[in-house]
Amino acid sequence: MKTYITTALILLITNISFSQQKIPDWFLENMEQSVGTWITDNATYQNENEPFDQYGMDWQWGIGKQSIIGKLYGMINGKKQGVFWEFRQYWDFDKNKGIVAQFGGDGTVGIGPMIIKEANQTEMIQEFVSPNGNKTKHAHRSTLKDGTLTTTSYDILENGDWKKRRSYIWHIIKNKQDIDLGIFSISLAVKDIKISKNFYEKLGFSMIDGNLDQKWAILKNGNSKIGLFQGMLPTNTITFNPKDARSIYNIVTKEGISITMSKGLEKKEGLASFLVTDPDGNPILIDQH
Repeated sequence: MKTYITTALILLITNISFSQQKIPDWFLENMEQSVGTWITDNATYQNENEPFDQYGMDWQWGIGKQSIIGKLYGMINGKKQGVFWEFRQYWDFDKNKGIVAQFGGDGTVGIGPMIIKEANQTEMIQEFVSPNGNKTKHAHRSTLKDGTLTTTSYDILENGDWKKRRSYIWHIIKNKQDIDLGIFSISLAVKDIKISKNFYEKLGFSMIDGNLDQKWAILKNGNSKIGLFQGMLPTNTITFNPKDARSIYNIVTKEGISITMSKGLEKKEGLASFLVTDPDGNPILIDQH
């Protein structure tokens, strides 16, 4: 009997000791949403010593989807210029904390916990040690939601105060096969908005949007759409109306396509548009309403 009880206790202790711990849902969700390629504009901070017009981050799953691995690099005209930092984000079961470790090209190492502040918002404090032994503390506050990542970095001073450094708005890049350009239409540069409107109405089109006093009109016939613009466009223009022009902008700039014009892309949401030109000189307008 005594042997039986002893054996039962050993089995119970063993089951407790080796029971599977779980990564918290908020941390798993943060990693899931982080995986992909992210691009941010660096125009605010660009200078002679920092020539990068954009920064990029690539995040991918580690083995078993228990952690994610990332890289941060600079970009000029859509092309990578080298990796500055490598990252590893994982859950430390011993400390019961989310951890982010990063490794710089000069040998500097930073590591520290990530905590959840509120829905979609995290905070991270890391201690950095450089090859010469110098130690500094830095912090990040991030909001990750619907393919947009807003980050703000801080220096932590010796007295414990936080000194704000930089803020960036990052947008995730979808795979090429996931690009949704939205509704296709043609935008015509017309000489007289009323004469052109009447002509296309005779072809079966009906005006669905626009303002003739402002010299523009949108007409539709079934699945076909035509935009008429007097004095607004230099030439006839292919037009797409996607739901997310910002993601498409990030993709085409990464591919090295030159942007002729852009508007509203610096904002997190709302109206946004940009113009590119194909190899034969045909303008293409990506216009998010």
